[in-house]
Amino acid sequence: MTNSKAVALAVGFMILLNLTGHCYSALEFGFYNGKCKFSDVEDIVRRTVSSKFLKDRTIAPALIRMQFHDCFVNGCDASILLDGPNSEKTAPPNLSVRGYNVIDDAKAAVEKVCPEVVSCADIIVMATRDVISFSGGRRYSVQTGRRDGRVSLARNTQTLPPPSTSVSSAIRAFARKGLNPTDMLYLLGNLASFVHTIYSYRHQINI
Repeated sequence: MTNSKAVALAVGFMILLNLTGHCYSALEFGFYNGKCKFSDVEDIVRRTVSSKFLKDRTIAPALIRMQFHDCFVNGCDASILLDGPNSEKTAPPNLSVRGYNVIDDAKAAVEKVCPEVVSCADIIVMATRDVISFSGGRRYSVQTGRRDGRVSLARNTQTLPPPSTSVSSAIRAFARKGLNPTDMLYLLGNLASFVHTIYSYRHQINI
């Protein structure tokens, strides 16, 4: 993927992070500074994601898609991670979502040095930022301090625009989230391009 595409995708996800949700507290840059003694939480996540990315670059589109599906429903609250017979994870749009192991490993690494402090919601956001950076995009700063959601319902995923949606339907779906057509193009257009590039690469190395 070219740098310009990665940068555009980074811009799109900074827009996505502005979606509000019921599990947001006061977000700030460096929220965990001083809360985990001398440990750098963001660096722990970065190193975990880096080791995964070096083994499998397709975790980049996987994590990007996961964050989009998480944030678009109820804001970035990690509700997509919750298990249950009728959770978001079981909904048709999320059956092909993957990358959960990356988040699990990053969470486990963080818990070793800073137990019960860092939210999974923040880890998803940090991990997605990192894979965009590893893929050639600008490493942007993210605000942290999100709380994890406790409610995860499959029916709530109906707000996600399906791949076959028309432009007008997608515009309406984004408008309901307070986003305009330009925001939509940054997110959906560059996300599709990114996924195509990464999976083309995967196909080439498997030949």
